[in-house]
Amino acid sequence: MRITKLLAAVAGLIVLLVVAALLTDWRFLRGPVERLATERLGRPVALDDFRMRLRPVTRIRLHGLQVANLPQAQPAQMIEAETVEVHIRLLPLLKRAIVLDLLSVDGGQAHLARDASGANNWTLPQKEDSGPPPDVALRALSFNRLVVDYDDRALGVTAHLRADSEAPPASGPAYGMKLDFNGKYHGGAFGGVARTGGIMTLRDSGTPFPFFIDAKGGPTRIRAEGQVGDLFGDAQVDVALDIAGPTLSTLYPYINLPLPTTPPYRIKGRLKRAGTTFDLTGMQGSIGTTDIAGDAHYEMRPDKPLLRAKLKSRVLDMKDLGPLIGVRDEAPAREAAKAPAAADRRVLPDAEFRLERLNAIDADVALDAGDVRVRGPWAFDDFSAHLILKDGVLKLAPLNFGYAGGDLRSDITLDARQSVIRTDARIAVRRARLNRLFPDVELMKKSEGTLGADVKLKTTGNSVRAMLAHADGTLGLAVTGGEISNLLVEAIGLDAGQALGFLIGGDKTTRLRCAVSTFAVKDGVATAQGLVIDTDDTRIDGSGTIDFGSERLNLRFEPQPKDKSILAARSPIDIGGTLADPDFKIDKAALFTRAGASIALGFINPLAALIPLIETGPGTDADCQGLLSNLRDASRNAGAPAKGGKSR
Repeated sequence: MRITKLLAAVAGLIVLLVVAALLTDWRFLRGPVERLATERLGRPVALDDFRMRLRPVTRIRLHGLQVANLPQAQPAQMIEAETVEVHIRLLPLLKRAIVLDLLSVDGGQAHLARDASGANNWTLPQKEDSGPPPDVALRALSFNRLVVDYDDRALGVTAHLRADSEAPPASGPAYGMKLDFNGKYHGGAFGGVARTGGIMTLRDSGTPFPFFIDAKGGPTRIRAEGQVGDLFGDAQVDVALDIAGPTLSTLYPYINLPLPTTPPYRIKGRLKRAGTTFDLTGMQGSIGTTDIAGDAHYEMRPDKPLLRAKLKSRVLDMKDLGPLIGVRDEAPAREAAKAPAAADRRVLPDAEFRLERLNAIDADVALDAGDVRVRGPWAFDDFSAHLILKDGVLKLAPLNFGYAGGDLRSDITLDARQSVIRTDARIAVRRARLNRLFPDVELMKKSEGTLGADVKLKTTGNSVRAMLAHADGTLGLAVTGGEISNLLVEAIGLDAGQALGFLIGGDKTTRLRCAVSTFAVKDGVATAQGLVIDTDDTRIDGSGTIDFGSERLNLRFEPQPKDKSILAARSPIDIGGTLADPDFKIDKAALFTRAGASIALGFINPLAALIPLIETGPGTDADCQGLLSNLRDASRNAGAPAKGGKSR
């Protein structure tokens, strides 16, 4: 009986202790909790009050919490809070795991800082005998009247945030918390407002909380609305995104994407995040006057991120993509009070590619456009490109344009793994139609025939201008078949007699037997190796150089008419000046020789003055088949028959 009574007494005592533990508020633990927290955090911790309700999910409420800052740091308190409530699960503690169902802060301030070396004021001191740190899981977070100041010298960030609870709207998403924030990132100001659910679900619930943000980072405006969950885990995101700004390049380094300088843009789409990947689907937007649509995939990786995208455009304006290769907008130059003289103007793009951005990311991007718009006498139709950037090597394979009824195909590699980019380029023009090459030149509209070109260049340089100034390689061009305006040919040959006849009787065409040109390029200077335009009426031979470094022209064309004519002042034509301002001149010495002889004979007999202007037709047919066979790639691109075939 005594044993039974003893056991009953012990059981009763245990029940009594359990009941007492469940009913008491444990306020007497304030002092021990202060001392334990001070020891663990390595800095003074003070409490005005401590309450706890012991349950499987125990609720702890702290009042008047103060956590001191590091010595010599300002302000003196790192954290101050009127009320902190914690919901903690007891059973996981047996496995050295801390599972917090809720952390709620009402009325408080936090001052977080990190210096340039990376040292911060929130990392706890290491204890040699404390063993491995416990696993910590925070499932939900709630703030009200909380102010956070953040100063990060390592990242170049200063930020101020205020969180306040607010009444959820009568309809729409159940927002219950408002976050106002502002600050600077590497000197650039940012700020905005965000709204979330009253309690942010951070882990394991499977129920994302509603989220809205309206922010500005410098000149960039971002609006996003949707759902966010598991912020401390996989950070699942599903939001409707609307982003706009003056140029895509300002997004770097806010996001680690080396985007080019562009005209103003606006892009909308559905942004989803799962783990370390982001997907932007249903993208619609514009860059300048170019529309853009498609899908993009961004993956954060340990070494460098990866971007994949498939984009389409109905109308692509090349002035919007020009900055990608260093072409600047010409409008400010036109508006400048002191525009540079034409002779001093440069046309080759000189803006440098940014090496650090080419090495900051891997990318695989495809872009197709149905219609291309471009300034100047260009005959582009459609456009497609496939960009692959891997480990600092950029490949445009291919970069294609529909061009004058044919196409322009490019295969270009830029190796940016060293301080100066190495470039290997191969460009081919295939079956471009002569009458569409220069649509604004009236005399070319009656011309027929197809043009092919083949360009192979190797070079170094960090801009298009520098690349061409140091290029080595070959340029080849061939035109086969078709016809060309007779008036144009006679004008080149300075045959006033026949040109006058065509003006009176109407322009006709002459058969274009062939047109070929080959240039050897060495250190940025292209030297003509063979330059011939051959028609049934006239053969024109050319020679000279094009200096891409100085952008200067030094070309000569010598017409050799094949037929007899009067009033022919046949004289070589020189093309000098620059690419921006070419200068066409007639060889005055040769012209004056004929003119002087004509004047002298005119004193003897007026009719005799015509003798020096009579063209006896010394020109002979060029060996078109032989010339074309030496330009196999260009002639094949022009659609010329193989050697041994018949020319048109």
